[in-house]
Amino acid sequence: MTTRASSPAGLQLDSLRRSNASVVLKAVRDTGPVSRSEIAAVVGLSPAAITKIIVELERAGCITEAAPAQSQGRGRPRTPVTLDLARHRFLGVHIGMQRVTAGLVDLGGNLIGLRARKHRSSAPSSVLSTARRLVGELIDQTGVQPADVVGYGACTGGWVPPDSGAVRAFEGLGWRDVAFSDGLRVEGLPVPRVESTVRALALTEARLAANAGRRNILYLFVGNVIGCAHVVDGAIARGQHDAAGIIDHVSSGAKAAVACTCGRYDCLWAVASDAALTAAAHNHGLLTGDAGIDDLVTLSEGTGQQARTARRMLDQRATRVGTTVAGLIDIYDPDLAVIGGGDLATSAVHFERMASTAAERGGGRGREPVPVRPAVLVGPPGLVQGAATSALDAFYADPLALA
Repeated sequence: MTTRASSPAGLQLDSLRRSNASVVLKAVRDTGPVSRSEIAAVVGLSPAAITKIIVELERAGCITEAAPAQSQGRGRPRTPVTLDLARHRFLGVHIGMQRVTAGLVDLGGNLIGLRARKHRSSAPSSVLSTARRLVGELIDQTGVQPADVVGYGACTGGWVPPDSGAVRAFEGLGWRDVAFSDGLRVEGLPVPRVESTVRALALTEARLAANAGRRNILYLFVGNVIGCAHVVDGAIARGQHDAAGIIDHVSSGAKAAVACTCGRYDCLWAVASDAALTAAAHNHGLLTGDAGIDDLVTLSEGTGQQARTARRMLDQRATRVGTTVAGLIDIYDPDLAVIGGGDLATSAVHFERMASTAAERGGGRGREPVPVRPAVLVGPPGLVQGAATSALDAFYADPLALA
């Protein structure tokens, strides 16, 4: 004889209960502080059902009451609810070509702690060991209890199929078939959920855009790696091998001063990435020692022949990125195109050149122009927030799982 809890009907009811809790929590995240009656109108559940779900989410440490709204007439003022940002914590770890960045965010995705460290070696064992140490230091620094860390997300460049938990290929670090998730595990913390950097950032940008009514989002990442992602209604196009959007080796139609990692000179990476541009500047004698892309930008703001050469290199890079955006817009026909990545990609002068080139070279054909805007997530904080996205999404999908 089966019990009610294990019967098909019981399981279906529990699944419905948890699904409804997810819908309500997302509504609070997207529109809060919000009253119970407003939630009921948004999600289509009865006020009685909403009240019951709110109680469960409060017990689970997900929502709390906000300051009462002022009454517009007679009767008691409505008491809205909002996310409880004091309890649950989520780890985000980003591994780039030069450094590891680790941070903690709250249930709203707000950054509450950040640490970074340069690689001593690009070997997976060294990089992943550094990441684990940073996570431990971050926990100690913030005073967060490990039990309050309910999600752990990590991202890096290249080909990262999430279900495999591995980095299949990241040319920037010379990685092949690296056990990414296993290598980041820390005792007492959740198992890391892994994703490629471009997709992690694209999903977060798409969520922010969705709140403004944009559902079909094209995201282009321009930094030490080049990549794109296409997100429609919160779902990312992955391709049959989880490799969609890896565009480093797409021909740019131009010839670069330095070769791509594959040996060609016309790859998009060779003409548009921060790493390739920095290498070209060193070859031209514009930069020396450990100088990087920021130093090239500083040089371009000066006077003299070297400054003019630096400006020309940066302008050419911006034009090539803008041309790439125009082509991607023609392919995907999005509501919105977002350019993110390094600080250079989102700086006012260079972004404006990218956006104007995209507008000039787009196909058009009678369509409304597709807006192009800079990413909201920038710099080390943005990388951490993006890395934590997969863990946050998993929690929001089933917020009562730990209750």
